[in-house]
Amino acid sequence: MASADAWAFARALGLCYISSMSDTTTLTIRLDSAVKAAARSRAHRLGISLGTLVENDLRRFINGHPIIIDDESFVPPERLLAELRAAEAERERGEFTTVDAADIDAHLAGLSKGEE
Repeated sequence: MASADAWAFARALGLCYISSMSDTTTLTIRLDSAVKAAARSRAHRLGISLGTLVENDLRRFINGHPIIIDDESFVPPERLLAELRAAEAERERGEFTTVDAADIDAHLAGLSKGEE
């Protein structure tokens, strides 16, 4: 099935929609060129633009959908690694408290809703 046919088929099934947005902005991101090429190729095969793919994932993130990072090639940013090292050092010194899992779930749910 050609990508245009796949796009029409998906639209007919209600799996996607076309929207016209008059208030748009540009988002510039840095990423590995091979990742960009592979993503663009797959998006093209699905009949969508790379921008549509990124916007879809951003909308899912905004609406509180889980973030899934399951690629073994993911490299955490140095800031996160430093925070993890600091937390591990605190744990080794015995400088930690326990928190009930339900309290953590409630806190994370609040963050997803924009609550502090």
